[in-house]
Amino acid sequence: MDYLVLTLGIATVLFACGVLLTRDNLYASLYMSATLILIATIYTVYSLQSVFVLITFIFVGAIGIITIALAATYRFTPARKISIYWLIPIAIVTVILAYTYYLYSEQMGIVLIKEHSFASFPTEYLLVVVFLVSLMALLMLSAIRLVRGESS
Repeated sequence: MDYLVLTLGIATVLFACGVLLTRDNLYASLYMSATLILIATIYTVYSLQSVFVLITFIFVGAIGIITIALAATYRFTPARKISIYWLIPIAIVTVILAYTYYLYSEQMGIVLIKEHSFASFPTEYLLVVVFLVSLMALLMLSAIRLVRGESS
């Protein structure tokens, strides 16, 4: 369980760095959506499925809708995909976080009361998950339509 959370945390930080480093709005929104989905997945590991659904519906849905609206009105090709000026602050923050985690890693241990598995997903969330998948499908269809250049 600890390795799963550690792996999800590392992937979350990498996707968050992708948001900072990219200069294209579409890629930044994709990285931000992936970051928030990974954060929601960490909550799911600790058996908080309702938080997963809320984060995914509210934040990922809003990011997707705003990105599609912005892409429909304003899109430019940046000269360079990665901003060099963000590398130094990212490196400093990464070093500070790594040092802090190294100092306090034994004191910040999380104790689980009981083990949970993903197979015991409550049936009350089934309808919400169906709505979530429908929302994501509609967002992707709108994005594909926008990329193809089709009009309403």
